[in-house]
Amino acid sequence: MHTLARTLDDLAEDLHIRGYTLIRAEPEAGPMTEAPCALGVHLGARWMGARILEADNDPAWLPRHTEQFDDDEPLRFFALGCLAPAAEGGATCLYDGRAAAHSLLAQEHDFTSVRIEYATKWRPTKATHPLIVMGAHGPALHFRSKLETNNVVGLPSGLGEDEMYGLVESALAEAVVLVHRWRAGDLLVVDNRAMIHARQPFNGTRRMIRFRYDDPHYQTITLKP
Repeated sequence: MHTLARTLDDLAEDLHIRGYTLIRAEPEAGPMTEAPCALGVHLGARWMGARILEADNDPAWLPRHTEQFDDDEPLRFFALGCLAPAAEGGATCLYDGRAAAHSLLAQEHDFTSVRIEYATKWRPTKATHPLIVMGAHGPALHFRSKLETNNVVGLPSGLGEDEMYGLVESALAEAVVLVHRWRAGDLLVVDNRAMIHARQPFNGTRRMIRFRYDDPHYQTITLKP
């Protein structure tokens, strides 16, 4: 059985206020699927896409990003579970996009006019998103670090592209709220429209399970109340 140290209402409140919540479960695919399913039903999600992610010895950071940003509507929630942590490194870093947005809005440049088109090498889809959007708790940053598949299509007068990226990355660096060093059995559920995440380099084999709620491209589990 999955273990929920607090009630589903508590976990949902965590997501609503903090932007993330942590759950412990047995480090096997079955038990680690039960807890995200129960929380997903409670949150009103209709399905999940579950995928095992296994990789070895990645010396690069996974850049800061909002999950699945090549869709017109970013995912609301996703979850990561740890089946087996890397021997070294591999922590997931969370940054509060709301705090970062407030920091940018206090600066002289009009960041509300910035638009970026996002694509990936894995799918033909692409989408354009404002850098700062209005969310349930006010403005929030939606962003992916500079990549060749990004295309900045709106910048205010007097702000260059490299300067924009630099200012956003600095705001995110000051808005870090969690560096989660994985243990087998950890589950991290994230509000994708409030938080931005990244992953540290790692050594050894890292085996994770990822759940995307209401992913329009991938459905493996139907959630039934």
